[in-house]
Amino acid sequence: MSERSPRWLMWVTRVSLVVGLIALVATIVIVGPSAIMHYLRAIGWFLIVIVAVELISSVLDGTAVYYMARGPTWREAVVAQIAGRGVNSITPGGNLGEAVKVGLLSRRGSTRRAVAAVMYVGLVAVVMAFGVIAIGSAVTPFLFDMPAVAKVGLFLGAAAAVGIGFGIVWLLSHGMLAKLANMLARLHLISRKRREKWNETLSDVDARLSGHSDGEHRRKAIACIAASQLLQKTLSYLTVLAAGYHLSPGQFLALLSAGVLVGWISTIIPMGLGISEGGNVALFTLIGAPASLGLALALARRVNQVVFAAIGFFVLMADRVAQHVHHHVSSRYAPKPTH
Repeated sequence: MSERSPRWLMWVTRVSLVVGLIALVATIVIVGPSAIMHYLRAIGWFLIVIVAVELISSVLDGTAVYYMARGPTWREAVVAQIAGRGVNSITPGGNLGEAVKVGLLSRRGSTRRAVAAVMYVGLVAVVMAFGVIAIGSAVTPFLFDMPAVAKVGLFLGAAAAVGIGFGIVWLLSHGMLAKLANMLARLHLISRKRREKWNETLSDVDARLSGHSDGEHRRKAIACIAASQLLQKTLSYLTVLAAGYHLSPGQFLALLSAGVLVGWISTIIPMGLGISEGGNVALFTLIGAPASLGLALALARRVNQVVFAAIGFFVLMADRVAQHVHHHVSSRYAPKPTH
């Protein structure tokens, strides 16, 4: 029997969706409908490819969540992933959608398992991203002519990325949340009484995050996440190719590694307005590619985020409508009890 989803989580989900919808409207106003339409026309039919790849990537991530959550149906896991990803793309920090995912998944299964599944998929994706950053940062100094200080910085960055990646893996298998709660208690940021109250829940989630009793499902989830990440990297290359420029292998590797950092930094504000453009221009200049291409790539990604966020809300709304219709039809035509 699955635990009941807490009422506060239902309200967090609703508030997150409302905030996401407001952010979507605000982003369209800030960027400008005319600017969005201009780049939609510039991207042309390739936008269909971009959105399709984004959807397939989300389906793969949703499938990974499905394997780890083992409660919600595959459709529910995919809908939660698409809706949450849509909210993430247009809200500060890029994490508000995680609450949406957990809230939607908790309607059918265990809240603890939903939290663990969403966290696991997100953290594995981060570890893979740090792996790409480490490789790209270590190789880039040998491929481009740059100051010695920059080379040292890249090597240090590669070492840090490796350390962080292995650190996350170690924490996943050794009780990440329990260790974090213990640290907060030692720093007197939470009381020991609260720490003890959280103990059972955190231990349960940590056990699910470790995946020790979930080997087969964990391997399937990791395979889906890896395929999703590969699609995302391929999409970056195809977007540049569609803009009429062919990146060398070295330039592409540098784009993947440093581009991830630019993307993370740009989540500080909705859609990374300003940060994404400046970071891409600097990056493309560094690797010897046209600066205008970096600007175009940032704008193309932004338009894609707006479109995908709209799709996320549409998918969620359509799923809710379909459920209500199914429930109404089932109730109407269900056999009546005989006396």
